[in-house]
Amino acid sequence: MKANYYQIIKHCVETGCRLGVSRAYKHTEDPAFDHIETCVYDAIMIELTDKFNFSPSEETYIYSEL
Repeated sequence: MKANYYQIIKHCVETGCRLGVSRAYKHTEDPAFDHIETCVYDAIMIELTDKFNFSPSEETYIYSEL
């Protein structure tokens, strides 16, 4: 069996975008663009790190960006 990485990453990005936008609008009806962008980025990275194992040095870099 071989994983279809394109579909896995596509799912992570789509789910992350939905969750990120939802989180950005959670407490306000008019969030700033930077806030939306940050929420979407964070949600996508969380989805990716849930599905893929990164080496400790890569993981430190990823979480330092969040």
